[in-house]
Amino acid sequence: MAIPVRDGDADTNAQGDLHGGSLQSVERAITVLKILARNGSAGVTEVAEEMGVHKSTISRLLRALEVQGMAQSSGRGKYQLGLGILHLANSIPMRLDLAREARPILEALAAKFGETVNLAVLSSSHVVNIDEAFGPSTLGAKNWMGLLTPIHATSSGKVFLASLSMEERDRTLHEVGMPAVTKQTITSRPELEKQLDLVAKAGYATVHGELEDGLNGIAVPVRGHHGTVIGAVSISGPSFRFKPDELPELIEELKWAGLKISENMGFRPVT
Repeated sequence: MAIPVRDGDADTNAQGDLHGGSLQSVERAITVLKILARNGSAGVTEVAEEMGVHKSTISRLLRALEVQGMAQSSGRGKYQLGLGILHLANSIPMRLDLAREARPILEALAAKFGETVNLAVLSSSHVVNIDEAFGPSTLGAKNWMGLLTPIHATSSGKVFLASLSMEERDRTLHEVGMPAVTKQTITSRPELEKQLDLVAKAGYATVHGELEDGLNGIAVPVRGHHGTVIGAVSISGPSFRFKPDELPELIEELKWAGLKISENMGFRPVT
């Protein structure tokens, strides 16, 4: 059965499609992966004929997928799914487990402190919230679920950055940059590094209007069984009532929450 695509070939635009991030290019890449998954392996001509697209376009798509580890040559001019697909799939149970283990704790924090509580993970050098709990005073608050947020302008992002080696940090910040989201966003690398040193020592990170004007936040790390940071729990609220640096009880409670979720994920702190 042929898998339909939107149109035929537009070979003269293929290079632009591939590097311009167009929706059509994404749809075609997904279709190619589906064909490889269904057939086990397939050649450029076979895929091109099924999709009704020029061979040069499919060849470029397969090369791009190969570079990313999503496809690999199986010999004799054919391709099959790459190990990158397996790596992506393996991350799904971990994230589902993380959200499940964290949920009761997120709800307890939201109920106790009356603010929005988020559970975040790192995705493609951005922070994405995978679960959220609202306190009684946060009705109508913005829903951040599933949104990619800049790593340098969020408390969770600073937690992730502080956990990275300097080489990984350089690569991440070079890839995404440090654009100003608000007037308070830190765009100076030396200034950010000073903050990250404090985050590593204190065990938590804060933001003050750096992602959204008038919004403060604080986050702590969540660790996996190997001790690496796999997530972050944050509490955020409007600056007129939420000043996390002035709330030692909240800081300690949030640290405890991060540790409890970490232990649920198999982490055992060194005593």
